[in-house]
This record gives sequence, C-alpha cells and structure tokens, in this order.
Amino acid sequence: LSRSTMMSIIVLASLCAMSRSPVIMMAKGTGVARDVTLNRQARQNYELLEEYEAGISLVGTEVKSCRAGKINLRDGYCQIKDGECWLRNVHIARHQFSGTFFQHDETRSRRLLLNKREIRKLDAAVQQKGLTIVPVKAYFNCDNRLKLQIALARGKNVADKRDTIKQRDTDREVKRQ
Repeated sequence: LSRSTMMSIIVLASLCAMSRSPVIMMAKGTGVARDVTLNRQARQNYELLEEYEAGISLVGTEVKSCRAGKINLRDGYCQIKDGECWLRNVHIARHQFSGTFFQHDETRSRRLLLNKREIRKLDAAVQQKGLTIVPVKAYFNCDNRLKLQIALARGKNVADKRDTIKQRDTDREVKRQ
C-alpha cells in the first residue's frame, strides 16, 4: 500500500474510535440468537402465509422471565388498534426473585414494534381477507433483544389438519428407508 493510502486508513480508524467506544464496537452483534419458545399450536391450527419479525415492548421483570423461558404463546394473537399492533393473551410468568411491588400483570397487552408500512399491510390483510395474526416464535437475537416472529395465518379446517398429519407421516417413513 502507498503512504497516502495507509495515512487515510489510520485517519479513518481513529475517527471511528473517537465516535464509538471500543467496548460497544466489540460487543455489538457478537451474541448468538437463542430461541425462547415456539408456538407449535399455530403451525397445527393455521396455515402460515407471511412471517414478520417484531420487537416487543416489555418491562424489566418480563424480560427476566423471558430469559428464564417462562413465556407461553399458545393462546396469543395480535390485534391492530389505532395504528399500533398489540400482542394479546400471551402469558409471561411472574419473575421468581422479584418482590410483589415490581411484578407485572401476566397476561397484559403488549405493544409490538413494527414499521408503519408493515402495520398497514397486516391491517389490510386482516380486514379484507379475514386472516389473523398469530405469534409463532419468541427469541433473543444476536444483539440480545427479545424478538417475536409473527405470521399472517388462515385457519385450517379438520380435513386440512388430517392432510398435514398424513403428509408428515409419509415424509417420516420415507426418511427412515
């Protein structure tokens, strides 16, 4: 490398070091994504059409309980109200080691963090096509933030559920042989 190229690299590196602390630069994105819970009932009862990733607004004891895996998505659904997406009926257990004053309500409505464009798209699909929005999976991403995978879903009838079970069984037998 030429001398001028080396000097520009050194200047850029020093500017980056001044704008961010070295600890943040090393820690950001170094974690591993970790699943907290899956909603197996959603895949069984619904045909999942489109999936989205949403952040979720929680209080401190809820985050601690989620880290311990004390979250249940089975009966949950999402509702769009006043241009915001809300997660309803999801049970996050009380934190074991916190006092009663700091505890949260276990099944309270929680706000989902989505772009306005995504919220409008979901709202249009729910209003026009009669679809529903269900939570599929909760996980901590590599930045250690709790994310929720939600999906636009169409309910299955009994015959569709039987077809899915038959297909799964035949796939399992083919893999064995």
